[in-house]
Amino acid sequence: MSNAGVQLSEIRAELDRVAQEVGVDTQKITVSFERSDFNLRTEVAEVSDSLLVDAIAIAKRHIENWRIHTFEKSFLSIQALNENLFSTEALLDKIKVRISGLYGEKALEITKKGALLPQELSLIAALLKRALGRPRAADALAELAEMGCHVYRPGEKLADIAAFKRLREKLRETLILPLKNPEVYDKIARGTRSEFSLNRPRAVLFTGPPGTGKTTMARHVGKEAGLVVVHVPLENILSAYYGESTKRLAGIFDVAMTYREPLILFLDEIDALAPSRNEKLFEASRRLLSVLLRKIDGLETQSNIITVGATNRPQDLDSALLSRFDSILEFNEPAVEDICELLRFYAKQLTAEATLALARQMEGLSVRAIRDVCLRAERQLAREQIENKAGVPETPGADYYSRTLADYRLGRPDDRLGRQGEN
Repeated sequence: MSNAGVQLSEIRAELDRVAQEVGVDTQKITVSFERSDFNLRTEVAEVSDSLLVDAIAIAKRHIENWRIHTFEKSFLSIQALNENLFSTEALLDKIKVRISGLYGEKALEITKKGALLPQELSLIAALLKRALGRPRAADALAELAEMGCHVYRPGEKLADIAAFKRLREKLRETLILPLKNPEVYDKIARGTRSEFSLNRPRAVLFTGPPGTGKTTMARHVGKEAGLVVVHVPLENILSAYYGESTKRLAGIFDVAMTYREPLILFLDEIDALAPSRNEKLFEASRRLLSVLLRKIDGLETQSNIITVGATNRPQDLDSALLSRFDSILEFNEPAVEDICELLRFYAKQLTAEATLALARQMEGLSVRAIRDVCLRAERQLAREQIENKAGVPETPGADYYSRTLADYRLGRPDDRLGRQGEN
């Protein structure tokens, strides 16, 4: 093995080659020589457990002996050792590798005192390819889950959604049919337009009060269309560290774009991510909105991804963001006929007359509240059956739902429901 140092021109040529291979700007890889010491630093999209493990394996393939200074969640620090493990001569001059994802920083750093050896340059090239290269499509879903997203696969069980029959029909026309039959829509577009462009929606906004079923409906669309749904919760985007939120959001879009199959990217509570620019915004909020707009625009060329946003306050959204959505679907509080449909799902034992009467009592409640009232009635009956009370029915009657509804409206805790039935 050669001990001759590598020339500066060779180092720069190799870094340029790696940058071109993984598709990043060479300027993203910062290299400096201070007093003949080599220093390299580059930001990475995400510091995952698999990246840290792979970095150790790559290091071992190029240089046999290493010591690990730190190896924990989102942080790795290792240093090469002498060939003779018992020799400490010039130990601190050996090449060091540090990968950090702590405190808002996501970076790969490599340092070496003195000239680089050929095997060390090969090591650097391999580490850069792994750290900067996009994840394989097969790994994209695992990577998104590791980044804090909830990944729902089409084969997972999901209860059939009740209520909002008209909205479900609109969803079928707006989302499900285009997702399941893209070739039909593309054929029509080619036959009607002088220059082909997609006539399928790329971004759809769900609006409506909390508890009206926006998140459940997004999963329902994925199930019906046979697509993966990637749910991006708000709390996994916002961060106390300056600049971290924008990196997280951009990283999620970038990884989603590597997935080769069609998927739905569901951004929940999007109003908190991108409030109106008419309001006074902190610089971090402005940057976050800018990233969101840029990434949604970038999906125009990605025929396999559709973005679904959800908000409780559409009036608070920035006008530029609103313009990115091809369609807006409103989830209002259910009407009496919707509540009847819900009750036929949650309380199928009731007669048609009892269902209609109860639906009129429940008018003004959200889907979530109606479900909670039904669950409370079931728990009340279960308690009475366990306590062997006389005259307890096998399933809740309309009177159980009326009592639990009254307690729900009064804000009484669930543990008072059993005593309500005793009076």
